[in-house]
Amino acid sequence: MSLKGYVFNVALGLDVLASAILGGMPGETMSGRAGTAQAQGKLRGRIFAPIINFIMGSPTHCVDAIAGDVLRAQAVIADDSRNLPPTPSA
Repeated sequence: MSLKGYVFNVALGLDVLASAILGGMPGETMSGRAGTAQAQGKLRGRIFAPIINFIMGSPTHCVDAIAGDVLRAQAVIADDSRNLPPTPSA
């Protein structure tokens, strides 16, 4: 793994950890939480999503982060399903 990939993975892990500490779902980033809250019209989304978008330099960062959270979750599920024993048929 490259240094850039390593740094990205550590930053992502810290992001997900912060989200979990603050009550988020497992695997959900702060950006994804803000994007979801904004889409639901919640006050915290209306406050934090524009701030995070500005910091990250993209007006759609938080909305895009929702899709990233979902893709990472699907990748974990796909990886886990390859390692599970076959289910017995009835």
